[in-house]
Amino acid sequence: MRHTFKFATAATALLVLTGCGGNEADAETKPTKAAPAVKPAPSPDTAQTAALMTELRKIKPELAADEERAVRRARNVCTDIKGDKPATLQASNANARYSGGTAGQLTDEQGAKIVAAVKATFCK
Repeated sequence: MRHTFKFATAATALLVLTGCGGNEADAETKPTKAAPAVKPAPSPDTAQTAALMTELRKIKPELAADEERAVRRARNVCTDIKGDKPATLQASNANARYSGGTAGQLTDEQGAKIVAAVKATFCK
């Protein structure tokens, strides 16, 4: 009886250590579908930042209240542009990124204007 217990304990330990019999070779050889690489968004230089802030003020002055935040959000919009996302999704994402705080809730039309401003100023 003692030998049976030792054997059962050893067998259990072996299963735990080997992953309960899963075939690791199969897991390693199965290809995974990678997302297409998107180039990181460029950072606007000083002149481009000034132009971006001017365009954002035209859409809604509160969008330019915090320059660092506005540029960070614009870079995210640029990532959408460079990633060839549909125009409606770019506008919707821009709307979501810039809405809130002092700017309040934006419209998709304003989101589209933000996308146009990002394209015109530094995301080419």
